Amino acid sequence: MAGSKTNQESSRVWHKTQLRVPLFEVDLGQAVYHGNYFHLFELGREAFLRDLGYPYRRFMDQQLHLAIVEATCSYRRPLHYDEMIEIHTGVKWWRRRSLALSQAIYRSEGEDGWVLCTKVTLNMVCVRFAGQATILPIEFVDILKRSVGDEEATDIETSSNNYNRG
Repeated sequence: MAGSKTNQESSRVWHKTQLRVPLFEVDLGQAVYHGNYFHLFELGREAFLRDLGYPYRRFMDQQLHLAIVEATCSYRRPLHYDEMIEIHTGVKWWRRRSLALSQAIYRSEGEDGWVLCTKVTLNMVCVRFAGQATILPIEFVDILKRSVGDEEATDIETSSNNYNRG
C-alpha cells in the first residue's frame, strides 16, 4: 500500500526502556514465568508510544485499541529477579488497519555488555471498543511516517552493535 512500510523493519525507531525485573514477575524458582515476559513487553510498548508522541491513552480516548492478533516469541535465556534489563521496541511495518512491532529483551552482563534473552514479533489490528476493525488514526500514521522513514531494515538482533548476540 502506498505510504506504508511492509516487509521491512525500522533501523531508526528502536526505543529502549531500562528497568529491573520486578519481584511480582518471578516464580518460586526466581525466574520470570514465560507468560510474564508479555507484561515486560507491554511496559516497553507503552513507553515507546509515549516517547513517540502518541501515548496509548490517545487510542483509548478515541475508543480504539491495538488488539494483538498474532505473537511469535523466542525464549533464549531466562530472566531473574532484580536483573537490569533493556526492552527494545521498533516498528516492523504498518498498513491501513494494522501494524507489527518487534521487541527484544536484553539482560545486562555488566562489563560484558548486554545479552539477548527474549524476542517477540506482535501483529496488531486497530479495533473500536465495540470490536470492529478500523483504520489506524491518521495522526499516528503521520508520526510513524516521520519517525520511521524509508531506511533499510535491520534485524532485531543486529539493531545495536553494543549487544552480544550469543
